[in-house]
Amino acid sequence: MKDLLKYFRGYIKETFLGPLFKLLEASLELLVPIIIARIVDKAIPHKDTSHLLMMIGLLVCLAIFGVLVSITAQYYSSKAAVGYTKQLTKDLYKKIMKLPKESRDRLTTASLVTRLSGDTYQIQTGINQFLRLFLRAPIIVFGSVIMAYLLSPKITIWFAIMVVLLFLLIYIMSRLVNPLYLVIRKLTDKLVSKTREQLEGMQVIRAFGQIERVKQEFADLNQSYTKAQIRTGFLSSLVSPLTFLIVNGTLVVVIWQGNLAIGDNLLTQGSLIALVNYLLNILAELLKLAMMVTNLNQSFISARRVQEVFEQEQENLDDSIELLTGDPNQVLAISDMTFTYPTAARPSLYDISLSLNQGQTLGVIGGTGSGKSTLVQLIMGLYQAQEGQLAIFENGQSPSSLAQWRGWVGLVPQKAELFQGTIRSNLTLGMDSSQVSDDQLWWALDIAQASDFVREKEQGLDSEVKEFGRNFSGGQRQRLTIARAVLKQAPILILDDSTSALDYLTESKLLKAIKTELKTSLILISQRTNSLKSADKILVLDKGKQVGLGAHQSLLADCPTYRDIHYSQHKEDQAWNHHH
Repeated sequence: MKDLLKYFRGYIKETFLGPLFKLLEASLELLVPIIIARIVDKAIPHKDTSHLLMMIGLLVCLAIFGVLVSITAQYYSSKAAVGYTKQLTKDLYKKIMKLPKESRDRLTTASLVTRLSGDTYQIQTGINQFLRLFLRAPIIVFGSVIMAYLLSPKITIWFAIMVVLLFLLIYIMSRLVNPLYLVIRKLTDKLVSKTREQLEGMQVIRAFGQIERVKQEFADLNQSYTKAQIRTGFLSSLVSPLTFLIVNGTLVVVIWQGNLAIGDNLLTQGSLIALVNYLLNILAELLKLAMMVTNLNQSFISARRVQEVFEQEQENLDDSIELLTGDPNQVLAISDMTFTYPTAARPSLYDISLSLNQGQTLGVIGGTGSGKSTLVQLIMGLYQAQEGQLAIFENGQSPSSLAQWRGWVGLVPQKAELFQGTIRSNLTLGMDSSQVSDDQLWWALDIAQASDFVREKEQGLDSEVKEFGRNFSGGQRQRLTIARAVLKQAPILILDDSTSALDYLTESKLLKAIKTELKTSLILISQRTNSLKSADKILVLDKGKQVGLGAHQSLLADCPTYRDIHYSQHKEDQAWNHHH
């Protein structure tokens, strides 16, 4: 938590001035019951109009001055809270962007989004309330008790008993409610995750008629969230009526004891009214204090969740990594590599061994869950293998840092990722766009078979790209992401099942252009054996195991898994041709 205190540094003045102005406001409020007592005891019985008007004028001045002080206090408190949260959110976002993939997977995207938005807002609310109330509430409560003691020491005993009971109530309720707020935060993460998953997969859900099933899943999770909120809300709602019960019980005793004291000439009517006012002041402030404690409890939970992110070890792309020397012709060497995800029960890849030379093409094929995408993430340097070795080379030397490693690999992901902006800004992502000429962009688009539809656009390279590229078709998105990777001109280019939306003719032209125009080694992950026929080597994976490695013809002869995949597709092609 100490790490989070540093964000107050730029707002020390506001952090002090907010509570100090609230302290001044509270001091002014403590004078009001005394002035009213003077009106009741002095001005009204003696029909002293001038004294009455003077006291009323004083009350009006106190009210106006109190409003100005309150607005000033609110301004400084809000400025400190918003400024604190602004810098905290900025640094939290930077931290999340620097987390290694392993940490992001463990914390989950939904939870990180909630921490970045909901938790930081909760911290802001807690700070704002704390700065406004942490001095005001105690001053009003204890100041009212002291002022009551000056009026009637005997009756003040009941005030003291009431304050102790109310503080005890707030303490007990906060201990009961705190764990429930943590449960709600975790359920919020799950709810965000489920919503994100279902919205992103809406097309598939509709295609397979699963709308009712996902609606039920969401309803079940929402029901759990609702139950947790109701239970927490019920316990929180008890604070107000129990507080009123204690205060009103004390009020009855104060009026009863005050009436007896007036009868014995030990107390004036004005003093009794002042005592009642002080009692009601205590009620109002303790209700605010209870609300502040509830919000602070939530803010502390949110702060711990944010702190958990800051405590994660970040990925430094410039740190040196072990340098290896290999064959000058090799670009990739994997030997006896086994990899297990942090939360997985068993390895996702077992004993993988292969090598790839400069200019060669490696095909990778296998069923769903066979480990193809895992292999891609390992080659990209997003994960490190626990056993064995994976190394990439350029001219016989391995990269000296993660930044250099990832600079040597161009990736076209399985899901085409485009960002809001222009075609130009998407193609030059991660590059200095001023250093990239239009000729280079068109060259990359030509290789990716994307120049035709870009030229048809009125603004060409500066045509708009909407969020996720939703103003382009699936095939167009894939070709634009391929052009982006081609422009990088990395020694290794990975196409992770990124030609699935292309027809055979376009795919064939694309692979031929990459082979002839680029001096790169190609790793082609595909579900179609026809796409891999021309590859120098094909790696066949089955449930994470390497069950075949060789050229197309040799695998047809020696690898049953590859043969089954090929002939199943061949039969489907024959059936399709026969049907049409």
